[in-house]
Amino acid sequence: MKNFLRISSFLGLLWLVGCTTTVDAQAPVQPEPEFKIRPPLASNPRAELLYQVLTAELAGKRDQLDVALANYRQAAAVTDDPKIVERAAMLALLVKDNSAALELAQRWQTVAPSNDQARQAMALALLRNGRVEEATDYLETVRRLAAVKDKQEGYATLASLLTQADDKQGVLRVMGQFRDRNARSAFAHYYFGLLAAASNERDQALAAMNLALARDPKMAPAHQLRVRLLLDQGKNDAAVTGLSQAVVALPGDRNLRMNYARLLVETNQLEKARRQFAALVSQNPKDTESLYALGLLAAEVRQFDLAESYFLDLVKRKVRLADAYYELGRIEEQRGAPAKAREWYGRIKGEERYLNAQMRMGVVMAKIEAIPAVTQHFDTLRRNNPQNGISLYLAESEALREANHHQAAFDTLDRALTVHPDDKDLRYARALAAERLDRLDVLEQDLRAILVADPKNGQALNALGYTLADRTDRHQEALGYIEQALALLPEDPAVLDSMGWVQYRLGNHLKSLEFLRRAYQKNPDAEIAGHLSEVLWVSGQRDEAKRVWRAASAKEPDSIQLRRLRERFGW
Repeated sequence: MKNFLRISSFLGLLWLVGCTTTVDAQAPVQPEPEFKIRPPLASNPRAELLYQVLTAELAGKRDQLDVALANYRQAAAVTDDPKIVERAAMLALLVKDNSAALELAQRWQTVAPSNDQARQAMALALLRNGRVEEATDYLETVRRLAAVKDKQEGYATLASLLTQADDKQGVLRVMGQFRDRNARSAFAHYYFGLLAAASNERDQALAAMNLALARDPKMAPAHQLRVRLLLDQGKNDAAVTGLSQAVVALPGDRNLRMNYARLLVETNQLEKARRQFAALVSQNPKDTESLYALGLLAAEVRQFDLAESYFLDLVKRKVRLADAYYELGRIEEQRGAPAKAREWYGRIKGEERYLNAQMRMGVVMAKIEAIPAVTQHFDTLRRNNPQNGISLYLAESEALREANHHQAAFDTLDRALTVHPDDKDLRYARALAAERLDRLDVLEQDLRAILVADPKNGQALNALGYTLADRTDRHQEALGYIEQALALLPEDPAVLDSMGWVQYRLGNHLKSLEFLRRAYQKNPDAEIAGHLSEVLWVSGQRDEAKRVWRAASAKEPDSIQLRRLRERFGW
């Protein structure tokens, strides 16, 4: 323990051991020996005490804490100096010598009966020795004295001590006694709940938060812990409702409103989230984090002019410049202006966003320049960032795919696999690229190679099953692969979509709709929406089919799959 502190009253003794030495630079380094000081020759209690303390301090400085504790323990036994006894007790607690800690805490209580820290040390020593019930009286005194200062009725100090005991159930029982003694205290319920959560007693913790908030609806930490507990239990709707109530009770609490807004984004309630971020900006016009969030939300719902205004405001303020430049580039990409997007990406120099911006730069280059220029761009990035070589190959292939250069995307991955032949991500990406070229032989070969090395690769199982269901008549074989993928990834929307699609191919329309609805609820993207609307249409549920198709088309107007459905069914 390099920062072992000396007792100030004995600092002056250190001159006794001062000396000048020279060290041979060529001599081998020897292990540091245990520090020893020659004891005094004559019997002198004061000299012996000083010897023990000095030995302890210098041993502590050399990280020989067992030697330090042994000497301090001897010193504490023969002195009434509270500073020395305190030092000994705190050292025993530090090194978790529980037996010595209890002995020395009792000694400290004897020499300093009114010292608050001595009481806390005594309570902690009893707790660590498993004598939880005996610690209760000391804990009550500590709590009562702390209540004068901490504005939380002393329960914060009490909980801090209790968390250091190993007997978690005993600790919870003691804290329950304190809570029951003062059942009207919101703090008593809150800190009981905090300890219950730390002991994984989540139902008790949640009940405690409810009681704390019933007594004090404006206790922000209780709101936050309650929401975390609800989210851990998968009760997202209840968590959203809880944070909504918290914001009403504490409209000026920025953290609560920010957490509420973020949770609304996570649950896809984007308009509600936008209103909360707008309220944050209204409360604090300098809140650039909320301004950035408003830009992201506007871009998400394709309100590009509004999103642009938020990001340009950040540029004007000269804050989050890399983020703003990046998002402005993304907006121009979605507007179909790759040259403008390239200009924004080019402004990002050396920041955290640089590599991502350069990857997007490759995407826009693929749309306005020849393929060799794109390859040269990514080759340069790989030379300068060799640690990101694989991800840059993947980014290059994706850039070429987005520009509909499917053969070039395939060739890039082919080249990458000559450099990294065992990489599963590259092989998986090549399989997908092969599918777009109708090279189903390569797709099947690559996916089977992945499954040989990793038989429980859910993504590979799903991709193989879906392709066989969609592009061949091997539907029963496809069902087997998708069933395996579903067992591994039961809540994955892509796997649920595949199961719905193979059931449709097998003629099981009711089963198909069951899985497709679940997939759409989790991720209403264009492909899943297209599958769901098609099965709804052929099943006679045509109004709903059109509603699903229209919603997806409004969100992704450039989707080829959705356009084909319109042409096929006359929508």
